[in-house]
Amino acid sequence: MRELLAEYGRWALDDEVPAGRRAQQLAEFVGVLLRRSVDRAAVLVAETGGVPSVAFDFEGRDYLISCVVDEAAVRNGTVTRIVRDAGLTGRPGDVRWALLSCAEDGELIERLADGVRGLGVVVDRTHLDAALAGLLPLAELVRGVFRRRGTVHVPLGELVVTSGAGAVPLVMTPSGRLGTPVEAGARTWAGVSSEVLLAGEAPGARPTGMVWRSARSLLVSCADGVVDLDPERGRAQWLLALPGCHGAPLIGPGGAVLVMCGPAVVRWHEGRLTAVAGGFEPGAELLAGPDGEAWVLSGSGVTFGAGGGTLALTRAGTALGEQLRYPITFEAAVRSAVWIGGRRFFLGAGGHSAVADIGRTTDLGGREGWMATAGHDPGHLLAVGPDSVLSASPDGSGNLITLHRTSLREKSNEPVAEYRLSRVLGLAQEPGQGPGYLLASVPDNGPARLRAVLIRITGHRDEETVAAPAAPPAAGDDQVALSARGQRKDYRLDRLPMASEGQADVFRGVHKPSDTVVAFKRRRRQDSRARRRMVREVDVAQLLGGHPHVMPVLDFSPAYDWFVMPMAEATAEDKRAELQDPAALRHLVGAVADALGEAHRHGWVHRDIKPSNLLLLNGRWTVADWGIARRPAGQTSADRVLTNASIGSPGFAAPELSTDPHDGAVAASDVYSLGQVIGWVLTGVWPQTNVPLLPAPGPWRGVVRQATYADPAARPQDMAAFLALVERETAPSAVLPITRAHSLLHAAAEGDEGAAGQLLALAADEPGNYELYLDVLARVQMEDAAPAVLANPRQVVGVVLAMAAHVKGDRGRWATFPEADRATWWLLSVAALSAREEKWELLEAACQALFTWDGHFDQWKPQDSIRRWLRNLSGDAPGTVASVLGEFPRSARHFRELADDRGVDRSLRGTIAAALAADESGET
Repeated sequence: MRELLAEYGRWALDDEVPAGRRAQQLAEFVGVLLRRSVDRAAVLVAETGGVPSVAFDFEGRDYLISCVVDEAAVRNGTVTRIVRDAGLTGRPGDVRWALLSCAEDGELIERLADGVRGLGVVVDRTHLDAALAGLLPLAELVRGVFRRRGTVHVPLGELVVTSGAGAVPLVMTPSGRLGTPVEAGARTWAGVSSEVLLAGEAPGARPTGMVWRSARSLLVSCADGVVDLDPERGRAQWLLALPGCHGAPLIGPGGAVLVMCGPAVVRWHEGRLTAVAGGFEPGAELLAGPDGEAWVLSGSGVTFGAGGGTLALTRAGTALGEQLRYPITFEAAVRSAVWIGGRRFFLGAGGHSAVADIGRTTDLGGREGWMATAGHDPGHLLAVGPDSVLSASPDGSGNLITLHRTSLREKSNEPVAEYRLSRVLGLAQEPGQGPGYLLASVPDNGPARLRAVLIRITGHRDEETVAAPAAPPAAGDDQVALSARGQRKDYRLDRLPMASEGQADVFRGVHKPSDTVVAFKRRRRQDSRARRRMVREVDVAQLLGGHPHVMPVLDFSPAYDWFVMPMAEATAEDKRAELQDPAALRHLVGAVADALGEAHRHGWVHRDIKPSNLLLLNGRWTVADWGIARRPAGQTSADRVLTNASIGSPGFAAPELSTDPHDGAVAASDVYSLGQVIGWVLTGVWPQTNVPLLPAPGPWRGVVRQATYADPAARPQDMAAFLALVERETAPSAVLPITRAHSLLHAAAEGDEGAAGQLLALAADEPGNYELYLDVLARVQMEDAAPAVLANPRQVVGVVLAMAAHVKGDRGRWATFPEADRATWWLLSVAALSAREEKWELLEAACQALFTWDGHFDQWKPQDSIRRWLRNLSGDAPGTVASVLGEFPRSARHFRELADDRGVDRSLRGTIAAALAADESGET
C-alpha cells in the first residue's frame, strides 16, 4: 500500500505528463483499488468514448467510472462520446456511471456536475484519496453517491461523517456543582499542584486521546469521532462524528483538526473532510512534529533480541502521497512518542525508552543509549522542555496513575504526581507556560460505563530546560535534513548531470530555502526494480546515517525516484595518486572498513565496493551507493529479482557474487572488494574478474592476498578481523620475519592450532626469504599444518612454488644436503596430503616443487620415501602425478626400478620408462 500511495503522490505532482496519459494512470489507480474490495474478475480497465474507464460489478449492480483530468471533459464532447459508447441513454439505470475527475476546485466540479446531470454522478479527488488512504473502499464511496438520489456530486464529508449523531460520549459536570466532591487521591511533588475540574461519565466509546485547542476547548477523540469539551463548564458536543477515530487529535494550520481514522489521517476544516495520509498499521498514533507538522508513529518494535519489527515514524505531509517514512530500529514495545525538537522524538516503551534523532539515524542502537521507562504503560506523553518529557501511566493494578518527568539529558525519572485513578484517557497541555490536563477514569468501573475526571495540573514543566538557551540554528547540510519534506520544488538543478551511474543520474543542485549546494540523485527508470534499488539506498542511509563514514541522505521523494546527498569533494578514483601514500591509504581503508562493519552488524552486505562509491566528504571518507546491497535475512524475499544473476562491478566483485549473489553474499564478500580496491590504488591497474590484484612485495601485498582468496571462508570473516590483518601486516615492527617464523614453529609444535596457518601466511608474504623457507617452514610437521593447508589450498600453491624457486640456493650459496632433504620431505608431505584429499591443483604444484628438488639433489633417503609413495598411489592421483613427473625426466630416472614393478600404476610406469628410453637414446 505504501508503494501505491507514493506512486499516486508522484502522479499528482507530475503535471508535465500529457492529459491522456495522466487519465490512463488515474484509471490504473482506480482499478487497483477496486480489485482490493471487489471480485478481481469483475473489474475491467478499458476505454469508453476515448476516455480511460473502469467497469466493475458490486453487489449485483454494474458500474462504470470514467477518468478525466481537466475541465475540458464537458465542453469538448467527451461526456457525449462516453454516453454514446456506453449506451447510457438507451438503458438508463442499467449501468451506474460516475465521472471521476482529479479536480478539487468547487466551481469546476459544479460545471462537471452540470454536464453529467441526469446521466450519472461526479466523483472527485477527495473520494479517491479517501479510498487510497483506507478510509472506505472506493466501491462503497461510489455506491454512497448514487444512493443520494437526485444529487450529482456529494462531498466526502457528507458520505462518511455521521449525520444526526447520537449522544455525545462524555457527560461532564464542573466539580463545584457536584453534591459530593470527587476525590482523586492526589499526591504531588516538586511544586506540582492539581485540581479536579470536571467529573462525569463516558457512556459511549472510551476516549483514547486529547489535545488542547483553546481556553474553552479540549478535543477528545473516541471510536465514534472527536468531541469538543469545555474544561470550565463541562459542555461537550460533537466536533466530528466519524467512526473509526482513535488517539489524540492534532491542531493544524488555520485551526484545521487532524485525527487518525482507521489506517488514515484525515483533516476536518471548515466543514470539509480530506484524507491526508494513509496505509498505516492498526493502532497508529498521530503526533505533532517540527513546525506543527503531522507525524505518525506506526508499527511495532520487538522484544529485545528477537529480531526486526515494523516500527516507523512517518511525516504525513499535507496531501496524500507525500508521506516520508523513517523505519525505526528499536528492540522495544513502543507505546507512544512525542516530538522534542529538531528531528528528535522520544519513544516511550515498556521497560526502556529512547530518543530517535531521525535527521541523523533511525537506529536507536543498543541498551547503552536507552533509559529506564517511567511507569508501567507510557501510552500518553507531553514534551515539557527541550530535554524533558512528562508521561502518564497506570501502575497495572487498575487503582493508581503516576505522572513522571523524564530528564533526557540525565536519563533519569522523577514522580511529579500520583492519583487514585484507573485508566489514562488523554493528556494535553496549553502552549507556553500554560497548565496541563489529565483525563482519566475512576477505579472500580463496570465494563459498560466509565466514570471520568478531568484534572488541571500546574508546575509540571521542567523550568530549567524551559529556560535553557536555544540551540544555534542549523546550517548547510543539517538545515537541508531538518527541513526535508520530499518536495522536488525545493531544489534547483543544473541542466546536465555531473555523473551517471547504474540506473540514475547525479546532478549538482541547490536547496532553495537554505542556498546549500547538494548532490541530487534521480533515477532514470520508473520500473519497480529501479525503485527498489533507490529504496535500499535511502533505507541504509536512514539506518546508518549517523555513522561518520556512511554517506547520508538528506531528503528523498516519497515515490523514491530521487534523493539528496551532501556534495562530496571527490571520489577515490579522483584521489588515487594521493592514496598511494601509506598513511592516506590506511585512512581510507580504516574508514571504509568501519562503515562496512557497522552495516554487517545490521545484516547488510554492500556488494559493490569500488573506487567510485568511496566519496570524500568534509575530509572524511564515506561509503555510498547501497543500491544493490543485500538486505538482512528475512527482509530479502521481495528483492530476489535483483539477485538472480551475477551482481557487482567486474573485477571488484567477489567470485561468489557471480554464482550465488544472494545467499552467497557475506561480510567476506565486501572484504574481497576492499582488497581489490587496495590493489587498484597501489598498481593503477583495473582488476580482472575473479583475479586477485596483488601489489608489489611490501606491507600491503599480504593484506590484498589474504583478502582476495577465491574461497570466502579463507578470507577474514568480518571487518574486525580484516582490520586486525591490516594492523598486523602494515604496522612498523622490529621483529624480523625469521624471528616471528621461529616463534610460530615453536607454537605449532606446542599445539597452537592457528600457528601453522599463520606461518603459511607469513611464508606466502615472504616468498623470497630463503632462511624462512628452508630453516623453518620445512620443519613444520604436516600433522600440525594439514588443517591450514586444506583450509586455504590456493595459498599453499604459491608457497610450494616459492619453495621450488629456492632450489638454486641463497645469494650464490647452494642449499646444503640437510636443507635439501628437509625441503624434499616437506614437499612430499604436501603432495601426499593433496593426493589423499583430492586437491588436484595443489597436488600438481607440490609435485612440480618436489621433482624440481629431487632432480637437482640426488638424495637417496628422500627418494626412498618418494618411491614408497609412488608405489602406493591409486585412483586419480597416479595420472596427475605422472603428468607432472613427465616434465622432470631427471627426477623420473631416479625411480627406474618402478618401471618393471607391476604393482605400480601403469601411468607412472609409462612415464618412468619414457624417461629411461630417452636417456638411452641420448635425449635430454
